[in-house]
Amino acid sequence: MNPWERLLIEEILSEPVRLVRERVRTHTGKELTYIYRPGPVAASFVLPVTHRATALLIRQYRHPTGKFLLEIPAGKVDPGETPEEAARRELLEEVGARVLEVLPLPPFHPQPSFTAVVFHPFLALGAEVVGRPRLEEGELLETVELPLGEAYTLLERGELEDAATALTLFYARPHLVARGLL
Repeated sequence: MNPWERLLIEEILSEPVRLVRERVRTHTGKELTYIYRPGPVAASFVLPVTHRATALLIRQYRHPTGKFLLEIPAGKVDPGETPEEAARRELLEEVGARVLEVLPLPPFHPQPSFTAVVFHPFLALGAEVVGRPRLEEGELLETVELPLGEAYTLLERGELEDAATALTLFYARPHLVARGLL
């Protein structure tokens, strides 16, 4: 299926993420060097919605941007874990919340030119904070509870800069409207 021929591949980084440098010959015969994060790698993203029609978001420091970004809880799918299990775990770890119902939304590749990672977004309904967040070493974030209408206003004004968050809200909108939450 691959129209390109692999000439050489070498690992250039193993931690905190695996990166490889690959020399390929394209379908036209041209040789290129690609540096990318190979798969399979999966991450889950979850939009938690409470019974009050609010979203439990996080404001997280993202060092490459030098900014605190408003995001939905997310994280890597661990070995042996389903994307839904990872979404529920990340929600508990980052926000301290549990949910009653989880709806899968369409998965997507966020940067297919650089990474083979696939993102699995979810809409989580009946979210309720049941404890304190248990953050990983180096995580700097706070929970932000916003009315759904306000979250979608931020989306429409282009003020949600995290692409996975914006796309998850986009995919979740028809479900929220159908349930009378938006």
